[in-house]
Amino acid sequence: MWWIVAAMTTALAAWECESVGMGDVLSVVPPAVIVLGERHGTQPDLRRATRIVKNLSRHAPTTLALEAVRHEQQPVLDRYAKGEVEAVDLPEALHWDEGGGFPYEPYRGLVSAADYGVRVVGVGREDNAAPNDVDFPVPAGYMPILRDAMAGHEMPLAMQSRFVRTMAWLDYQMAESAVEAWDGRGYLVIVVGRGHVEGGKGVAWQAGLAVEEAVHGFVLAWGGDPPCYRGDRLWKQSLWEKLFQ
Repeated sequence: MWWIVAAMTTALAAWECESVGMGDVLSVVPPAVIVLGERHGTQPDLRRATRIVKNLSRHAPTTLALEAVRHEQQPVLDRYAKGEVEAVDLPEALHWDEGGGFPYEPYRGLVSAADYGVRVVGVGREDNAAPNDVDFPVPAGYMPILRDAMAGHEMPLAMQSRFVRTMAWLDYQMAESAVEAWDGRGYLVIVVGRGHVEGGKGVAWQAGLAVEEAVHGFVLAWGGDPPCYRGDRLWKQSLWEKLFQ
């Protein structure tokens, strides 16, 4: 049965993922693209992401692309960078409560990263089906990874190709918007849900087709035993973080 094969594949793949830490992320040499996969709204993941962006921005120009902010809200981010919107007013100005239902506070340091010289762009999109008349890259072997993310829920075979195309379309749009906002200097950091990073088929894969610079994907795992696949770079919870979180 397919689910037995999928489970065995996942178990084998888990042996092949790489454990990393802050130093591995900060050692990326610019110009480069860094894609961080977070659990939406989870403070430890987003605290790590904020630390990474702050540290990188001290060494090279940094552009930050956020799935958590819808792309149509870009004028608000630009006005904030110019000092025309107060930090306390950002959630309301961004219509945050109308978004994905995740709290604003964990994202505060990222959304307001213009405070330390980072160019912030919103790349969030609706999960709409891909238009039939648009050509874009679709990675091979995406469905097993998406199936794992569905926590065992079955999907009719006839729907699977459409589902893969929908997810690849979302990945493609976010990667495209992020790359278009980057001038190629320093770092482009893209923070998205980790389902768009795990398995190497999502946003990092799409970005890799759009730029000549190196693209590095990292999964901001935290506790438990998160899935990982061949080539994944997984930042697990350290002993220090366990003691001082």
